[in-house]
Amino acid sequence: MIVTKDTKLHDVVIAEPAIIAVLNRFGITLGIGDNSVRNICEERGIDATFFVAVLNAFINDNFTGCEVFASCKPLASDFLQRTAAYYQRFLIPNVEQHFNLLIRRNTAVNSNLELMRNFFGEVKSDIAATVCAEVGPLPCSAVEDKLSDLISMFVIHLSGNYDVNLCQAVLFAIICLKMDISLYNRICSSIV
Repeated sequence: MIVTKDTKLHDVVIAEPAIIAVLNRFGITLGIGDNSVRNICEERGIDATFFVAVLNAFINDNFTGCEVFASCKPLASDFLQRTAAYYQRFLIPNVEQHFNLLIRRNTAVNSNLELMRNFFGEVKSDIAATVCAEVGPLPCSAVEDKLSDLISMFVIHLSGNYDVNLCQAVLFAIICLKMDISLYNRICSSIV
């Protein structure tokens, strides 16, 4: 899907539900009605060109938006700062909360969930050291690689008896974080 200013925002959310976390950083919550991206941006005072570039960069791995991000450095920097705060306040705690509950409900002694949670702890530290660095936003491709590794661990190496629904919640939260880190990296690389 390629988003334009005339795209109905609800079509984007329905096609790509993980985009909700990105919308929240623009002050857009669910209940968006049948409005186009242009109308929603006008109502909220959001730069529509920048907003469309962010949505497309999140949805499409091959879309970089470099020229838009580079020409909107103050907007991009502000968005990256909000993103770092969002990771610390919402995305990372969401993964941890689901992981902890999954482990508490796990009944297998030979499960490797604890090992996987410890690996996520390393990822969390890496995010804090890069995304939330005091020197400003830094690209964090190593974090993206580690999140891919963690996703692979779930898909390939998960063992023991575990709550399938909680496992899916953890995995979905990790996938959403990885998608978001990928967006973060593309914007950061464009403005550095």
